[in-house]
Amino acid sequence: MGFRAVLATLLSVLLVYVPVVPAASPAVVGKISTKGRTTVNGTLVPEEATVFAGDRIATDKETAAGLSLPGGDQVFLPSLSAAQIKRIDDQVAVVLERGALAVVNRSAQPVIVEVNGVRVRASGTSGAIYEVAVNGTSLKVMARKGTAVVKASDRTVEVKEGTTLDATAPQGPVGAGGVGPIWTAVLVSSTAAGFTGLGLGIKAVKRPAPDNCVVVSPNSIKCP
Repeated sequence: MGFRAVLATLLSVLLVYVPVVPAASPAVVGKISTKGRTTVNGTLVPEEATVFAGDRIATDKETAAGLSLPGGDQVFLPSLSAAQIKRIDDQVAVVLERGALAVVNRSAQPVIVEVNGVRVRASGTSGAIYEVAVNGTSLKVMARKGTAVVKASDRTVEVKEGTTLDATAPQGPVGAGGVGPIWTAVLVSSTAAGFTGLGLGIKAVKRPAPDNCVVVSPNSIKCP
């Protein structure tokens, strides 16, 4: 058998026995804990589960769910809310589709909230707590502690501690840079109740090394 024939035989054997490399699994984003009925991609999840980039989370009536993310950030969804988790470069983003959410920010790379074509995030790295609610084109952002920054294609609005942004933003595709315009925007004093009804306390970020906040019932969160 000539050299070419031997080489061809070896290549054939290698092609047969080379193992198939499995497709990379989606990146793990964090953990979800829930009280009540929460679905991930349409499937009911237990009280604790792992979430991945691309997962869609939806809460039923009398339900609350909490996401624990890298760096210590947490996101909480009250009843009848829906959001999708994704990554923008190296950062975690939560796309709020329906209802409301609350963010406890502790990390140097704050989680991004996308809603109605705008982006919301904490300002700086000193820690912040804010809530976001959407109803059609109506958008509300309330800063409980620190400052939340709302970025649209036509403006950037800083929502200072103790104030609420009451705005309207068009639904549909976002514009250049991943954001769209805000039609109207008014800053007003915040109400104590907030949008989520989950009773977030600002002590969640005030201490040097606070424990994670925990969903203890469909209507409350405990922040040790």
